[in-house]
Amino acid sequence: MSLSKIVLSLDLGGTRRLQVLENNEVFIKDLASKKCAFFTPPRWKRFVRLINDIEEQIQLSLVGKPINYAMHIGGTWHVLVNNKFPTVDILCWYEDSKAELKPTRIGIALTYPNWDKLKNAIIDVENEIPAMLAISSCWPDSQVDHMFCDECSSFHKVEDVTDVKAAEAAEKLTIDIGSCDDAVDFTQRQNMLRTHPFFFR
Repeated sequence: MSLSKIVLSLDLGGTRRLQVLENNEVFIKDLASKKCAFFTPPRWKRFVRLINDIEEQIQLSLVGKPINYAMHIGGTWHVLVNNKFPTVDILCWYEDSKAELKPTRIGIALTYPNWDKLKNAIIDVENEIPAMLAISSCWPDSQVDHMFCDECSSFHKVEDVTDVKAAEAAEKLTIDIGSCDDAVDFTQRQNMLRTHPFFFR
């Protein structure tokens, strides 16, 4: 998070504001409570792409359908909609001692009127700052890059990365075997894979 200049500030109702900084970072803030949700540009893009899904969950909740929607939007941040409260929660999550992900109180809860204003504000942001349309979501080149990306996998573990590397090596091995000039029969290929570290444990 940097201390960039605010280039756009939009009212979301009450003391809630959406603020866009000159580096395209976005904040949704409550000026009274100081609670806020922070979006890197790729995180904001992913969040905007989920607007229709979130709206669908809200509509289902309003007619009494059981809803427990939680979607990762980047870093440790998730968006939640459920039947307990008439809000859209944008919260940081953490990993507990059992390696289960759980929400914290860091973030902001938007009432449905705030949410309606936010949907309009998103359109205003794109109209006022066309560069926001050019931002893309985070797309790592490989599974390993994905595991090391703090935006995509903020809770990755060393052993997870090792497993992914082993899987990629095993995949490369099958490609190498299949592409060599000499014919390799199925039994030979199977024996080679069995001795690969990914499969041999």
